[in-house]
Amino acid sequence: MYLIQSSRQKKHSKSQSGFTLIETLVSLSLLAIISLMSYQAIEVVITADERSRSKKMGEAEIQRAWNIIQRDLMHLRDRPFKDGLGGVEPPYITDNSKFGVRFSRGGGPMVTPNPSGIRRINYILNDEQKFIRQSWGITESIRYTDGVTVVLLESVDEVLFEHLGPNNIFTPDWPSAKLGKTSPLPKMIRVTITMENGAETSRLFLGVSPS
Repeated sequence: MYLIQSSRQKKHSKSQSGFTLIETLVSLSLLAIISLMSYQAIEVVITADERSRSKKMGEAEIQRAWNIIQRDLMHLRDRPFKDGLGGVEPPYITDNSKFGVRFSRGGGPMVTPNPSGIRRINYILNDEQKFIRQSWGITESIRYTDGVTVVLLESVDEVLFEHLGPNNIFTPDWPSAKLGKTSPLPKMIRVTITMENGAETSRLFLGVSPS
């Protein structure tokens, strides 16, 4: 027995098949669009999270640098330094050719090689824009050792140390010929750090002079 479909039934069957295929394609297109939007949304969230973490890490690094600088400056000592090359530097001195500050710091561990606990500290900003701290025992010679080197910050554009003299004027140079005869240590030190991204942070340290 043969089953014969009418032309109307055949057309209806074809119509159903065509609609199902279009519906599938539309569904797949919508799924692709939703997937793309979801991926972009996740990417935005991840990027924002990475930026937030980077910012927090940057803030933590700057705070760490300030803590080290504060400890160093609050332990300044009026102690000249023999560089082992035949020269004697004042207790506190700046480098006029480029940024650089060197001074004697107390409060360090009293060990056999350095029983006084006094160390010589050197701050520099190198060609790679790294803010670096170097230190030697007061009896060590820079001729024979590079000291202990720590990178405080990276991507630094400028570091400025300013010193308050007897005329209550801040100057980047110490000792400064403009100020005439001054005490070995400044009364106050203002430090400003400018990052390559333009961010600037500054601190004023009081009572660093014994007088």
